Amino acid sequence: MKPNQLHAFVAVVEQISIRAAARVLGISQPAVTKIVRELEREVDAPLVERSVKGVRLTPFGEAFAPRARMLLADMQRAREEIAQIRDGLTGRVALAVSTSFAQTILPAAFKDFHGRLPAVDVQFSEAVLPWMLARLREGSLDFAVAHVVPGRLDPQFEAIELFPVKLVVGLRERHPLRASRSMAELATAEWILPGDDHFSGRESISALLPLGLPAPQRVIQGHSVTVALSLVGQMDLIGLFVEPLAALSFKRHGIRRVDVVETLPTLNVCVVKRRGQLLTPAAQHFVECIQRASARALAA
Repeated sequence: MKPNQLHAFVAVVEQISIRAAARVLGISQPAVTKIVRELEREVDAPLVERSVKGVRLTPFGEAFAPRARMLLADMQRAREEIAQIRDGLTGRVALAVSTSFAQTILPAAFKDFHGRLPAVDVQFSEAVLPWMLARLREGSLDFAVAHVVPGRLDPQFEAIELFPVKLVVGLRERHPLRASRSMAELATAEWILPGDDHFSGRESISALLPLGLPAPQRVIQGHSVTVALSLVGQMDLIGLFVEPLAALSFKRHGIRRVDVVETLPTLNVCVVKRRGQLLTPAAQHFVECIQRASARALAA
């Protein structure tokens, strides 16, 4: 399996067109078709079908597409690692972090990292865990820093625990249920929680709520904690947030915390990466800076 075959296939997947893929790659349409056909012979399965409406992936192509992206990302990471060993720590690190981590620990960690390795380019994303896991799975991130429910991380990922955080229920100051003191009383309300097509908001709250309590009847899924804060502050929605974010943002958004009688589960703030993945020297160094900054924050 050659890099040019993977590049051509991924270009076709992303452009949904042989012509557009050829334009992106800077080669002719027949050349793209020939390279993809070579890849199909190598994997012994049809990956792309052409019709008058354009191209579409076969079931084999759908299954192979994320693998192709991951292989390309791993090859790029290997090149960067060799360059870092040969030329000193340069190159690129791509990571995603949660909103609360971005506003608390990350600045100190990045200051430490950038002071030691100023030549390394860093690409940040701020996201929720489902988005992070999808990008880790396809290889576009080196690692992520996220809040993980103990025992709920997919086995294909591994986590380095940094510190625990408590969960806080938040709703707007004039919410009709603002006097509630029990999760059971809040179950009839509408909630907003992180989720996507593979991990629904209802599943996330089932994992977070104490055993024996009913899950909310209506759940809005979202990929942005910032959006969740804004909507909870302006509408009769209820959200679950981590305590550091509550301390930083609730007052600004007009949100009050609900001190429920139940003990809510504790999440672990973790560095998450694909299981068995070897980080580049620069990425490993960034993880070590994050660990030091987290330890200092806990000791303060």
